[in-house]
Amino acid sequence: MADPFSNEPIRVDHLPQLHAHAFVSVDPRYVWGRLAGLAVTTVVVIAVAVVIIVQSDNVVAPLAVGGGIVLLLALVAVVSILESRRLAYQLREHDVSLRGGVIQHRVETIPFSRIQHVSVGRGLIERWLGLATLEVSSAGPDISVPGLSVADADRIKQVVAERAGVAERAGVADVLDEAQHGEPQASMPLPPPPWPAP
Repeated sequence: MADPFSNEPIRVDHLPQLHAHAFVSVDPRYVWGRLAGLAVTTVVVIAVAVVIIVQSDNVVAPLAVGGGIVLLLALVAVVSILESRRLAYQLREHDVSLRGGVIQHRVETIPFSRIQHVSVGRGLIERWLGLATLEVSSAGPDISVPGLSVADADRIKQVVAERAGVAERAGVADVLDEAQHGEPQASMPLPPPPWPAP
């Protein structure tokens, strides 16, 4: 006889917490990469404004537009600095999390069992600074952890890939057992739940 349906509430105070002290901040050089891109854009805007002012009779309009864009880029630079200070990641036994956001704080968490692909990318400025971005693709949202040293990115990629592979192999084994025996079999012990029993 089948077990009766049960849907008991879960006590929130027993759920695992993402502890703020366990988050690892990204490399401080990451902010310099962000600021370098903004500096190049600012130089281009100033150069275009100067060329327009030199070739035009109207000095006020190009000066006002150029000045407004430079002020906007300065604001973006301040936000980038604040974002870089808040940006951090956390690896736990069953998932990887990314913390970010300046105005609206956000924390994204992807369980290893949902991860489909993990890679390390390095753009031009990142290569110049010796940094890398860890890119984690999942069945749901994806996350990118920028501002990692190359060694850290490679190590984290290895851990995430191994843990995701273990979760994937466990799922494949269950599907194969079900196909062979007509019902799900316990091919390997399930990991303990991520929260302590009440």
